[in-house]
Amino acid sequence: MTASFDTGLRPADLDRARPRAVETPWGMLALYCVGDEILAAQAFCPHLEGPLFEGTLRADEIVCPWHQWRYSLRTGERVGIGALLAPGGQKLLLADVTLSDRGTIVLVNPHRGGERIAPTR
Repeated sequence: MTASFDTGLRPADLDRARPRAVETPWGMLALYCVGDEILAAQAFCPHLEGPLFEGTLRADEIVCPWHQWRYSLRTGERVGIGALLAPGGQKLLLADVTLSDRGTIVLVNPHRGGERIAPTR
């Protein structure tokens, strides 16, 4: 099982105002700049596969541009009033972010909640 993936990107390659979608062994993930951190979460919404990475970033939450579903980029859980009215649903796939010795962004420990994720290919 692939436990890490080097994106080949450096933090300076990212646009702080716009998430960057990256193809990984676990599917498309997006890199989000939140303050001084880089967070990684799946690029498409679990609801209807909307382009989550094109959504609005609010602090450490992403809002899907299709139906306004909000997700925490830290826990992967749906948040906001919609989550209260219709609890449950699939969590976002997240990955931890580290830097390689070369200074490139490496994604490790892909998980959904506490569940480890195997590569899709």
